Amino acid sequence: MPMNDFSEVCTVQPLAADRFGIAVPDGWQQGRGAFGGLGIGFAVRAMQAIEPDRALRVLTAELPGPLLVGEAAIDVITLRRGKGTTVLEAHVKQAGDVCVRVSGFFGRDRGDERSWVPTPPRTGRWQDVEPLPESTLPPRFASAFEYRVTGPLPFSAGKEPRAEGWIRLRGGGPTWGAPEVAAMADAYWPSCFAIENGPRPMATVAYTLHLHDGARQLSSAEPLFYRAKCDVAGSGFLFERRELWTADGQLVAVNPQTFIVIK
Repeated sequence: MPMNDFSEVCTVQPLAADRFGIAVPDGWQQGRGAFGGLGIGFAVRAMQAIEPDRALRVLTAELPGPLLVGEAAIDVITLRRGKGTTVLEAHVKQAGDVCVRVSGFFGRDRGDERSWVPTPPRTGRWQDVEPLPESTLPPRFASAFEYRVTGPLPFSAGKEPRAEGWIRLRGGGPTWGAPEVAAMADAYWPSCFAIENGPRPMATVAYTLHLHDGARQLSSAEPLFYRAKCDVAGSGFLFERRELWTADGQLVAVNPQTFIVIK
């Protein structure tokens, strides 16, 4: 299979009613382990297999350890299935250790007409922004994504901790779902890299994804617009808020993340 075909890479094999097997491929690493969006994507696939009839609305995740190349298993626990909502928890395990823990809240449309979102970004045409060459970004997983950067590049010693630009997977089917959105939300560098003048090892330890109406029936023909800003930093912990938007200004997802400075 193509290394960068996310729809093929991020598949799960049923082993039991609530247990799945996965194969973590070579080429998707960020350091020793797979980048966080892949591990979360695997967990979402497994939870969707348990709950196929309700849309994923919110997920939270922690990444306590590296997910290494090779075989792994996912255990899915049903915490509650009610009339309109389902809450599941997925543990991605290797050698008995939990590498990724994801809690997913699934629910039917509530029929509430209230709706508001942040002010959409002024993006311009994505076609007018040249994609970065595949070899530009050092993490191995980055070659699976197309980046069209409109904000500051990492390690450019800027004055504001922000990042923005277009993002899409290079391989896959004609549509995107929650696993692909979870991966694309995690594919950009930490926004604080914009104010650094050189690499600073960091890792995501907490991840939340709120999927909005724009996440429904996403076509892979157009990239999504990404913007992020680091709002809080201290004691080696950083908090930033990420957003994904469609080219026509529909909010797809909001993604708060917490990072730690490794050294």
